[in-house]
Amino acid sequence: MKQWIALLCAAATLLVFAACGKETPEALTPTDGETTAMAAAPQGEALRLRVVDGAGTNTFVLAGEDDGDVYTVSADEMTVTVNGKAAQPADLENGMVLTVKPGYELLETWPAQFAGVTVETERVGKDDYGDLCGLYLTVLEDLWNNDEALNSGISYISVDLNDAPGDLTDGEKAAVAWIFAGRHDAQPLTFGLEALQENGYVKEGELYWKDGVLLSVSEPEGNVKQSGKSVTFDAEKWRSGTGAIFFNACTAKRGKGAAWEPYQPGGFAIA
Repeated sequence: MKQWIALLCAAATLLVFAACGKETPEALTPTDGETTAMAAAPQGEALRLRVVDGAGTNTFVLAGEDDGDVYTVSADEMTVTVNGKAAQPADLENGMVLTVKPGYELLETWPAQFAGVTVETERVGKDDYGDLCGLYLTVLEDLWNNDEALNSGISYISVDLNDAPGDLTDGEKAAVAWIFAGRHDAQPLTFGLEALQENGYVKEGELYWKDGVLLSVSEPEGNVKQSGKSVTFDAEKWRSGTGAIFFNACTAKRGKGAAWEPYQPGGFAIA
């Protein structure tokens, strides 16, 4: 069984991952622990990261391949090159892929925080999914705002993107869960229902999550073609066997650059 535990401080910005197994999705659970030590020396390894959130603000959230590869960086700490030309952090878009050049320093927090970083953008190709994280954050918000009674009295939000179209990296999934739970003052998890049961959040046989809600995006059943230009997905909010809503066969198309156009809802169901 694979489980990752993240440490979330009161400000919901300082978390630390710990490996605990091998097969279940990552879990992020809270503690009061915190570390703020600066890395002893500049880092010598280039990183390839996607901008998950923060375009147009002073703080960017970036994610890499693994579940521990989630970072924040202030615009004041960035030197930016876009398509080979000197640029500003304000020129970056959510969904862009950045190459972080060696020589950066990191605050050893969760997410890790860059202290002085030089980045170059890559062109977003037609097969790249661009700002898919942003699309899914919109879907999650729509689920949240629909049948709000299912959100009452919770401490946890689990965001399950393990079967979502687009092959998000583990780092992108963890970043989306952290961002969304933080927006709603809850503690983030990345478990599906089975893993919630295995880890004691939902008691088997009860099918009711007393202090949490599960939001998921997944590929619909059947032979559905997915690409960097078009995706089809189902979405669900689950609190219990008789407390759930479903968005079925939603579709979205990518516009210019990395951004996705507003998705088109399919069918709606309620349990």
